[in-house]
Amino acid sequence: MNIPKVGIIVDSAASIPSELPFLKPTVVPLSIIIDETPYLDQVDISTSDIYKKLKSGSHSFSTSAPSPDQFYKAIVDAADKFESILCITVSPKFSGTINSAKVAINTFLEEQSNPADVRLLDSGSAAGGEGLIVLEACKAAMQSESIDEVERAAKAAAGQVRLLAYVDTLYYLWKGGRVPGIAYLGANMLGLKPLFEMRQGEIIRHGIHRTELDAIDLMTELISNHVVSKKIKACVMHADALEQANQVVESLKASTLLVDEYIAELTPAMGVHTGPGTVGVAFMPLLG
Repeated sequence: MNIPKVGIIVDSAASIPSELPFLKPTVVPLSIIIDETPYLDQVDISTSDIYKKLKSGSHSFSTSAPSPDQFYKAIVDAADKFESILCITVSPKFSGTINSAKVAINTFLEEQSNPADVRLLDSGSAAGGEGLIVLEACKAAMQSESIDEVERAAKAAAGQVRLLAYVDTLYYLWKGGRVPGIAYLGANMLGLKPLFEMRQGEIIRHGIHRTELDAIDLMTELISNHVVSKKIKACVMHADALEQANQVVESLKASTLLVDEYIAELTPAMGVHTGPGTVGVAFMPLLG
């Protein structure tokens, strides 16, 4: 196996497998703020602890982007190992993370006498969508020494990735100011499951559904209609809802979709905004 010349940096909003058979990216954590106390995502507090605290209903939650210093340190460390670096961030519609990365990259390039080539890519996505883009970049970095090729692969994936997800309740989106109170109250009273799509940073609503199975069936139908070849790569995401995530995988397989998939729990950076019970699938056509 070739020693990679291009390193990948990503923020913790991305859902990526815990084990990778190829280049592993450097993850810069966002901060989870619980009752005004900050915790580094999956460093100072585990995903399971976050969801337990969310379910208790007795804490306040928010998130904040990584600092430029966090990105700067990650870049300096990566520059010791790689000739060039591609930094991939969550969509700016969800976080100011990309701004911190820009500051860090500019500082690094100004301070170093012979700096590595460091580039920045807005994934236009989050969670599993961002994760699929990162995986394509990591695979490309194992096959090519050129950051141009790696960046091209990541951009191609970003142009193809779509993400579908339903939330168990609108409570957490309402608390975060992302949906109006009247929508939360109506859906909550009727026990409905709103289904959303994210595509290149844009949010599209696909109605509300009475059961989880209804939402899963529509997700499968939407994916099947979009991908003509029926061959997709997918990240099935969940927030403390593994059983439902497995149902999504079985539904996709029954529709003869998938060539490659992995299940990942939503990182706290995303899960505190959607809440426990959220289930989704990020997918892209098989490229090449």
